[in-house]
Amino acid sequence: MATNERTENEARRNLQTYLRQLAYFDESIPLVPIDGNRGSDTSDAIRAFQRKRGLPVTGIADQETWEAIYEEYLISLEEAAPPSRFSPFPEEPADYALREGDRGFPVSALQFMLEEISVFFPISAVRIDGIYGPETRDAVSELQARYLLPVTGETDKLTWNAVVRLYDSAQLYQ
Repeated sequence: MATNERTENEARRNLQTYLRQLAYFDESIPLVPIDGNRGSDTSDAIRAFQRKRGLPVTGIADQETWEAIYEEYLISLEEAAPPSRFSPFPEEPADYALREGDRGFPVSALQFMLEEISVFFPISAVRIDGIYGPETRDAVSELQARYLLPVTGETDKLTWNAVVRLYDSAQLYQ
């Protein structure tokens, strides 16, 4: 197989992949096999896409059609993807712990989760102020004791993970 033919087959497979993804979300675009072959299935899907976008209906993926298919493909991937997760816990904190005297967003996030947990689980509520003070320390100690964790009053990695699990569980009840 010549390199040019191999490149064309690969380009057709890519196009078929994009069209197939779009077909999952738009019934007017027929599902195509991803085989790299020229065929009426692929031409029919291209025509359906061109009709939908108001492009000249040729069944051929010219530059304008290719770019429009690829653009919609990227949008469909983004729309179908779950929301991005984030962790307010610092990536490399010293010994993975929040403790009395710490301040900032990770502390506020912890306090927020503790507050939400306290609605459904038996721990004291805390004020959300971004300062890891005695109230936060005591609530963390209470949570640690109730859930059989080492009682330190510090939010180490083990405690953080427990808080996140309890918070996720509390969200199920809302």
